[in-house]
Amino acid sequence: MKKVQGRLLSSMNQTTSDKGGYLFLETAGGVHSPVMSGTSQADFYRPLRLPTVLIGDSRLGGISTTISSYESLHLRGYDVPSILLFDEKHKNHTLLSERLDSTFVAAIPPPPSPLHDPIQEERSMTAYYTRLDEHLLPVIRHLDEYHQARFDRLEQMAQKSRTVFWWPFTQHENVKQVTLIDSAHEDYFVTYSPKVSLPLSTSEPVFASASADLPTSTPTPAPTSAPLEAKTMFDSCASWWTQGLGHANPHLTLAAAHAAGRYGHVIFPESTHEPSLSLAEAVLEHDTWASRVFFSDNGSTAMEVSLKMAISAAAKRYHWTGKHTPIDILGIEGSYHGDTIGAMDTCSPNTYNDQVQWYQPRGHWLKPPSVHISKGKTYIRVPKEIAESDKEEKWEYNSLDAIYSGNEQRIANDSTLVRLYDKYITTELELLRIQGRQIGALLMEPVIMGAGGMIFVDPLFQHLLVNKVRYQGAKLLGYHHDSLSSQEKGAWRGLPVVFDEVFSGWYRLGRRSASEFLGVTPDIVSYAKTLTGGLLPLALTVTKESIYDVFLSKNKPDCLLHGHSYTAHPMGCAVAKESIQRLDQMASPTGAWSPFRESWNGSAVWSMWSRTVIDRLSHLHQVESVMSLGSVLAVELKDDKNKGYGSEISQSLVQKMRTDVFADGINLYARPLGNIVYLMTSQITTPERVRQCERILMECLEA
Repeated sequence: MKKVQGRLLSSMNQTTSDKGGYLFLETAGGVHSPVMSGTSQADFYRPLRLPTVLIGDSRLGGISTTISSYESLHLRGYDVPSILLFDEKHKNHTLLSERLDSTFVAAIPPPPSPLHDPIQEERSMTAYYTRLDEHLLPVIRHLDEYHQARFDRLEQMAQKSRTVFWWPFTQHENVKQVTLIDSAHEDYFVTYSPKVSLPLSTSEPVFASASADLPTSTPTPAPTSAPLEAKTMFDSCASWWTQGLGHANPHLTLAAAHAAGRYGHVIFPESTHEPSLSLAEAVLEHDTWASRVFFSDNGSTAMEVSLKMAISAAAKRYHWTGKHTPIDILGIEGSYHGDTIGAMDTCSPNTYNDQVQWYQPRGHWLKPPSVHISKGKTYIRVPKEIAESDKEEKWEYNSLDAIYSGNEQRIANDSTLVRLYDKYITTELELLRIQGRQIGALLMEPVIMGAGGMIFVDPLFQHLLVNKVRYQGAKLLGYHHDSLSSQEKGAWRGLPVVFDEVFSGWYRLGRRSASEFLGVTPDIVSYAKTLTGGLLPLALTVTKESIYDVFLSKNKPDCLLHGHSYTAHPMGCAVAKESIQRLDQMASPTGAWSPFRESWNGSAVWSMWSRTVIDRLSHLHQVESVMSLGSVLAVELKDDKNKGYGSEISQSLVQKMRTDVFADGINLYARPLGNIVYLMTSQITTPERVRQCERILMECLEA
């Protein structure tokens, strides 16, 4: 593909006319004819997304062939402004014009029959090509108009968007430049932004094919009052942590299209369909501790469902029948579970809920010990509340392996830290009993708290916390109940344990579930984001039978009264099933991630990010610490004035990564997170692409 792009750019730069020109990339065969690697042409040329002239079939059966080719291109995001075919006796172009009314369909006379005399043959074909001008000029005119209309729209979009959008998590007064994303493929966006000077070349490549075909690269617009410049940007925030299998993944697109064609959307209560059932079965094959799957639409909603399940279960077991005594959760300071009101209330006071008038904190939150790398040293930052000191302490380790190799080994080796953790957790639970608090669930993000600042919580602390709550929690909190109900096989004990794996689940951290780092399983877990590979919104709340049984009765109001119109929509379910299958394949010992594992020398933990670069980052003077697992890299910047989400220290760095010119020819689309700069790949990112991101990050930090 790099060679193709290079030839295209070279040809474009040879254009000397100030009126522009045309460049046609002609392919051989049909849309899905393979290139030398065996890849379908439709997929091979997709990174370019050139506007496509599709050569239709004028013969008997050609209508079907042409429409099938058109739909293959359309599904993959190609623009097909024109279809060109011969005007023969079947008049296929007439019906194609009706069926594909948004595309300009043109018919040209077929070539004359071949002649035996070469001189007469040459004269015949010369005359034929001369006559073609009158038929092809309207096509060229349409392509020009299409091109101009496209860039007229692109030039207006940024300003128009400022006047009609209310962007999430955005202070509009501070938006310097709107990122205009024209398309996306795998790890990259193709974006447009105002150009300072007019381009040297004003021609746009156009794609043509013999039989049916394909598009794109980075076309340069014709000169206007506000010329645009194309820019390739690596999606280094994984589009808010959703990207698993890359943008415009054809396997996911086809899974969604098939489900849409078969079902559209259908009602789910008291119903079933193949995409929903096969997805539930696939999830339960992984989460063998669970037996029930509840569908919802996003991570925050999935957490609302989790809360209803957990709190109802605890209230029934402990006979909390009063409406006036609040039921709280036990959580971890810095956690974030979504923007809906119920999920907000499960988080301690923070920037996200500070200006929400309805916010009411409903919980008690423990201070977390966190994992860091600084000056090449791996350590755990232990809060003073745990360290029994007047300041936080640092506990050093030889490597990340020593922290993540297994909690049983750590329990044996870290007896002092185990004692401190256990004492702190016990003391906090006893305090809640003294206060007469009703705690309905233990709720936490396992291993990493994302929106709270990419905080990597010590897995040993979370392991001990789960076991303490599960096996001693009821006693320490002073709760009395029927002991038989919690001793049934597989039943939840102590408090329902809820894991929020909306961010960390499905291989984001290198393992299928973040709970694998803890060595314990939850009673309820929520999944979203990477679940569907980054294509469609869908969320799951997965739980066990003892939670499900709480809602069983003959009385309808006793059921779990929660749902939304598009529950278990077939497209999302089909895409999630496809995504899980492909992620599992990539996770195999010989799968796509094996080069990353090998670069970490077979460690218990691994990252897509280079050990060498992590070490270099940790030595930079402006860096407080670094941490990385799986596809996540988090860099904590020093900020003496304001730490946390309110810090603005990362904004200038993020702006440099987005706008500066780099030798690799790309930019990074990153998002600020207070004093944390994080980069995140998709699960299909190659080592070469990761190295590109590392070079750009290092260049910006070392400037």
